Amino acid sequence: MSSTLTAAAATSSLTLPSSNSPAHQGRPITTQASLSFDGVVRGEWIKLLSLRSIRWSVLVMLLVSWAGAALLAVAIADPSMVTPESLPALVAQSATFGSNITVLIMGVLGVLAITSEYSSGLILSTLTAVPRRTPVFIAKALVVAVIALSVGALSTFGGGAIAAMIFGDGAFAALVDPEVLVSLLGASLYLMFATLIAFGIGALLRSGAGAIATVVALLFISTLIFQILSVTGWAWVPEVAQWLPSDLGYELSTSQLTPAEFQGVGYWAALGGLAAWAAAMLIPAAVLFKTRDAK
Repeated sequence: MSSTLTAAAATSSLTLPSSNSPAHQGRPITTQASLSFDGVVRGEWIKLLSLRSIRWSVLVMLLVSWAGAALLAVAIADPSMVTPESLPALVAQSATFGSNITVLIMGVLGVLAITSEYSSGLILSTLTAVPRRTPVFIAKALVVAVIALSVGALSTFGGGAIAAMIFGDGAFAALVDPEVLVSLLGASLYLMFATLIAFGIGALLRSGAGAIATVVALLFISTLIFQILSVTGWAWVPEVAQWLPSDLGYELSTSQLTPAEFQGVGYWAALGGLAAWAAAMLIPAAVLFKTRDAK
């Protein structure tokens, strides 16, 4: 509580004019706030990192990611299977092995980054300190994006390093292969966009349980539904399915190491698609954050 109030105070500096000055005699006393966007971002940064749930989410995500990379690398580190040609793909595959779980954890982080303030009522303190709501929302989204991208990069590149240590000779050279680096960066960007999508859903619904259920439905259940529909042979099913967030994330993580005939929409189209998904959640969330009651 104290850390949140401190963070809110850091974003606002209030100056009260003296009622004894000639210029203010006989006039109502007004309060003037001197705000800067840097101060709002700094306050949101302090506030978000002070949440125990966020810190635990980051820790669990990293442990799951690195453990998954180690387990898969150990399982496939057979000299008969590992060749110089296959090593880059194996390192990248190991580094992103736990992505289905880690993206869910990052989704929970994105939801909690906004819904925890509503559930505790601390959003009122934030908006009292910074009455202009749009900068507050942008600052929150920016901080969430930076944290998610940083944690995503740490998990994927760290997982790649762990896998390289297990594979041994030549693996670190494979890790710095441009195609591997682009794939790991793509996986990190997917985690960032998934977190922003979850943040937008949390801001729209303002309910932790409801938002997490929606994130699970969007990132996982929708993919399962389209996999079931694929047996129908309907031509529109794969065309729509390839634009789902999870499919776009898979494309970002693997397209650089996949033969062209097996690729989906492509790396850059996948990046644009995920950005569009995030915008589709964040823009209406920002509008509602500005216009509706904070309670």
